Amino acid sequence: MLLNGEQCRRKRHREEEEEQEEQHEEALALPADNQQQHPTKRRKKAHTPNYPPRFWDTLSRVHLTRRALQEFDRRTETARLVLSAETIKSSTRRLLRSDTHRLLHFASNGGPDLNALQGFSALPAVEASMSQSSTQSRKRDFSSSTARSSGARKTKTTTPYSPEFEQKLADRGVFSVAYCFADGRSPPNPNNIQELMDALSRRRSSLSSTAFSEEAFQEFRRNDTRASESAAMADLLPVIAGPKDKDYNPNGEVPFLRLEKFDPYISVPKPDRYYGAMPAQIDGSVRSDLTNYIIPSNRTNLPAAPNFFVEMKGISGRGNIAALQAMYDGAVGAKGILHLQNYGNAVPVHDANAYTITVTYCNSTLKIYATHPRESERGGETEYFMTELKAYGMTSDPETFRKGAAAYRNAREWAQEQRDNFITNANAAALRMSADRVSVSRTEVTADASSTAAGGSFVSETSADELASDTHTVKRRRA
Repeated sequence: MLLNGEQCRRKRHREEEEEQEEQHEEALALPADNQQQHPTKRRKKAHTPNYPPRFWDTLSRVHLTRRALQEFDRRTETARLVLSAETIKSSTRRLLRSDTHRLLHFASNGGPDLNALQGFSALPAVEASMSQSSTQSRKRDFSSSTARSSGARKTKTTTPYSPEFEQKLADRGVFSVAYCFADGRSPPNPNNIQELMDALSRRRSSLSSTAFSEEAFQEFRRNDTRASESAAMADLLPVIAGPKDKDYNPNGEVPFLRLEKFDPYISVPKPDRYYGAMPAQIDGSVRSDLTNYIIPSNRTNLPAAPNFFVEMKGISGRGNIAALQAMYDGAVGAKGILHLQNYGNAVPVHDANAYTITVTYCNSTLKIYATHPRESERGGETEYFMTELKAYGMTSDPETFRKGAAAYRNAREWAQEQRDNFITNANAAALRMSADRVSVSRTEVTADASSTAAGGSFVSETSADELASDTHTVKRRRA
């Protein structure tokens, strides 16, 4: 949606008025003692940091957001100043001798009145300032000393809470469940979707009516009605995951700093919980070669090659944010599994199957998704698609809870089986490649040894001839 300059200015004006009203209300809410103690203290104004220009240049579609309006204002003002500078430059000419005489005569009478130009900055200085800061930052009166002391700023990254997050990932080939292509197509399902559905629907004896009672369900429902995000992780997830959850090697709240990012302007994923393999389970060569894809953290003892992720929200959480987080988690996990699956292959294989599972829990609803990679129709690139498998209202009745919890545990178990299979195959490939290298090395050593032995025999014969010749000469002298 494109806006003209007047619409953008009205939009920005409304937002500024709302912000001023909020600040005024907060100031009135301060205790009187507080206001008297600090009569001269100015309230620090909020500032929304913006992305660098290249971030916007690489977006295929720009949504109407405050940051987008800030960038629009910055570019409009910069273009105006550049145009003004070019106009002034083109309107100047060299002074003639007659012009000099007229100027001297004009100056002898006192010259022009320059009061109207006091405080006017030179255009080059303003233009340079505009290239470094936005119109919004100038309006908020950041002093030059503050700008100098701030030093180099970190690159602003987009998060699932940013309106640009989903678009940025789509531009990099990561598509959500709700994504719609330009031709009206929806994201494709994985080829093994029926296998996944069958795996989720298996019953578990640990969730029978005797193992999970009506009283346990009522307690879960009570906890759900007042659970914050941290309480959901502490009180709700353990009930869903079951008592044997630790057997599947879980961890969570760890930034995936080591994994290759889809885009430099996207934040690193940090799932609430993820499940992976023990690092020792993976051959050292595989870990070394695939570090940027399967080793999430600098703490290398944490689970590796994760392919099961969980995102939880409390009673005030937003389901769309949980879904975006799960989409990002799933793409990162599927990328690692794809590299593990193709370890040792000369040509990558895309079977369009899903081996990565993500789960969200928000507003009493458990949703299970699968993420699978496909080769792009353009060729040479990989795209990642998220598919919703099942959804369960976990507080509706005990039977629905049992189905949802069983699906969670079945999916976790299934994901571990897929991960273990790929690790086993990758380890075998690493062993074969190591054996091939040893064989080649031995062949080279044998060839070198044969060459050395042949050269040594020639030297020995030559030395013997020389020695025999010397001995014969000595004997003749004595005669």
